[in-house]
Amino acid sequence: MTLPYPEVLAEIERSQARLEAAVAELSDEQARGDSLLPGWSRGHVVTHLARNADALNRLAVGVLSGTRPEMYPGGREARGAAIEEGADRPVELLDADLRFAGRRVVESLRKIGADQLDTPVSWRKPTAARGIPALRWCELEIHHVDLGTGYTAPDWPDAFVEEILTRDLPELAEAAPEVVPPELPRAELLAWLVGRPTRAGLPELPAWPF
Repeated sequence: MTLPYPEVLAEIERSQARLEAAVAELSDEQARGDSLLPGWSRGHVVTHLARNADALNRLAVGVLSGTRPEMYPGGREARGAAIEEGADRPVELLDADLRFAGRRVVESLRKIGADQLDTPVSWRKPTAARGIPALRWCELEIHHVDLGTGYTAPDWPDAFVEEILTRDLPELAEAAPEVVPPELPRAELLAWLVGRPTRAGLPELPAWPF
């Protein structure tokens, strides 16, 4: 991360608040309607965000306790089952789940001391505790767009766009040096990079995340 750890936590809180406001405005019918992710309703997206918060909280608590838990006990199958189980709940329950889980992970991350930021955690590739906030920030901002409620890539905070481009463009260059990033406004460039292109005819990407 190029931003100081406390600043990223503050940004997460703002992203969480925007998402909570969007979810609270949904009707039960809208929550069961299609999101922008194929095969997922808005309820799927919200439930995924809550369970992701639980998973990242598990990593943060592991850093604090000196353990190294799995992010998703039971693996992808258990993760998928938990999302399916919660997707059709009334908006009131979706909203409460998102609020509790999303706020709790920030509280846990805030307890991590400067001497613990380099502690390895069990993500899909080598990651230290200092990187957990960026993982949550991506989930909140990208999946807020996926809800399909009018929040789009150009609405992303500039700090988020620059932080994630700085992190992920070098990974693309390493994984697929033949892919030339298109000339786009920065938010649209990030949308393309994370598989949410805003226009047709852009270069094809390898499977994301790289």
